[in-house]
Amino acid sequence: MKKIYALTLALAFTACSNTSTKKVAQDAPFKYIVNPTVQTKGMQQIKGLIEGHLKPALMTEMKKDTSGMSGMELCSASAKGIESAYNESLPKDSNVRRTALKYRNPENKPDAIDVAVMNNLKENKNFNPVVIELDNHYRVYKALPTMKPCLACHGDTTAMNSSVKEMINKKYPTDLASNFKENEFRGVIVSEIQK
Repeated sequence: MKKIYALTLALAFTACSNTSTKKVAQDAPFKYIVNPTVQTKGMQQIKGLIEGHLKPALMTEMKKDTSGMSGMELCSASAKGIESAYNESLPKDSNVRRTALKYRNPENKPDAIDVAVMNNLKENKNFNPVVIELDNHYRVYKALPTMKPCLACHGDTTAMNSSVKEMINKKYPTDLASNFKENEFRGVIVSEIQK
């Protein structure tokens, strides 16, 4: 009787979890889980990078120059450095990074797991954090919508400032991160936490 009750409780709990994960292949090397402790830690780390470092620096530049040139210069020259410095301040078991299906910087290229999770988030229009479990670590994914200021560098290339477009072509000749619309799925911030 206890086994039946436990199985029923487990099935009910699973049914209440994020339904957007149901389309993942059964042989995926990870599983979606509900772990509030890991999710909270991951989201604190993600917010620390975004709200504490990247967003303030970028918004300062965008206020100085609404064409997007200053913001583009900051991203191309400093974003990876800001990310690396922030990761040095985290506990040794943690790392935060940015990636996207349509990435600009080849250093932000997603791995196969990132691609599977992002396709799922995009298809289900899910901007809520999700947690996955792998053999030796967890990943917390926070999807990012394209906000209006992002469009200066990631929007319609036919309407983009010509200097910004020229800089993108020069610095990122294999750029995939253009022609987004406002509130469209842009990419994710990922917090990786070792078990």
